[in-house]
Amino acid sequence: MSDIAKGKVVQLISGGPQMSVVDVSDYNHSGKDDMAKCVWFDAKNVRCEDVFDVAVLKLYEAPSTDSMRVTRA
Repeated sequence: MSDIAKGKVVQLISGGPQMSVVDVSDYNHSGKDDMAKCVWFDAKNVRCEDVFDVAVLKLYEAPSTDSMRVTRA
């Protein structure tokens, strides 16, 4: 079962903006709640909305700062 649910922050597996899940439902009428309606803001701060198959989404994870290393040239 997918961890993607209403209120979660997700991202396309291939990358892209952080998106908020506003609903998970049967948007493609397959008999399964496997489509997530997501909202996000683009680079011009315009609200965008679309529906994605949960198979192409992952939960968003903020980049870790633990592995950041500063070196001098």
